[in-house]
Amino acid sequence: MSAYTPAQLADKFVRFADECQPGSPLYAYLSPRIAADADLIDLARATRPGQPPPNMLFGAAHYLLLGDRRHPLAGYYATLGGAEPPGESAFAAFRDFCLGHAGVIRPLLAARITQTNETRRCAYLLPAFQTVAAQSGRPLALLEIGPSAGLNMLWDRYRYDYGELQAGDPAAPVCIASELRGPARPPIPARMPAVAWRCGVEISPPDLGDADAVRWLEALIWPEKTERMDRLRAAIAMARSAPPPIIAGDALALLPAMIAAAPADAALCVYHTHVTYQLSHEGRARLGAILAEAGRGRTIYRLGCEGSSLGDARLTLTVYAGEVLEERPLATASGHGDWVEWVAAGGESREG
Repeated sequence: MSAYTPAQLADKFVRFADECQPGSPLYAYLSPRIAADADLIDLARATRPGQPPPNMLFGAAHYLLLGDRRHPLAGYYATLGGAEPPGESAFAAFRDFCLGHAGVIRPLLAARITQTNETRRCAYLLPAFQTVAAQSGRPLALLEIGPSAGLNMLWDRYRYDYGELQAGDPAAPVCIASELRGPARPPIPARMPAVAWRCGVEISPPDLGDADAVRWLEALIWPEKTERMDRLRAAIAMARSAPPPIIAGDALALLPAMIAAAPADAALCVYHTHVTYQLSHEGRARLGAILAEAGRGRTIYRLGCEGSSLGDARLTLTVYAGEVLEERPLATASGHGDWVEWVAAGGESREG
């Protein structure tokens, strides 16, 4: 059960309403009303510690609706074919659905974790990997912390459309479309950087052959985002044909051995997107300490993109090399990668 008090949970739903604008009018409308409803707040308390209660409660409702669309609430979800605008009837339907299914929702909240696998985040990962490849002059050894189903590990198999810039295989079934903001342009390569090795570590990696696990991934998509749903399903189909290598377990426990397994002649890039919020303060400090220690024996490039207090996400590159630690910002982006604003020095790169 969540360690938050009812008042703290209510505040999280109020804040979530701001985060949802303008991405999900439905969630933005429902969130403050959930915050004022004692029964729904009590239901949200079933969320396991370390998980965000708003995302989990909405995800659980979406998950159940994906399995059975007969309740009127489904009419407000574009991902389910609905087209009803949010209003008081939407909240009444949400409340009725959740409290009517409380016996199923509580164990879902207690057992599941947010494992959003948003492939559009590859829009900023591509220029970040190109930055590391150019700086190191070597093929990449990629180690992702918290990859969920590993769809972003397949970033070099997708095509990219930034409007004025394109990259990747034009025939790829997954297209990563993102808006470029600001005066700077990210280093988008004409050819994908060479990858010598890749691996992920995930506490409980979803099995893409399991329909229930796939439905949970789908449920975490906001109800208006039909394009995200289509892209997720296309990426899952690609991943099933060539699954990325993912080790199940605690990243902090397994990281030293995985770093040691990476080829020594490649540029080791440890990366994570919207993951460290699930770690405690001590866990985040330990992650940095592990990478700093490993950096005494070889250069470690760490790419991290995590949410900020301003509601956007900040992409940084940290280099651990011996006693030297270099950290610099690369970009600001939306949480789902809809737009990217490159801030690092350097410009468009069209060399191989």
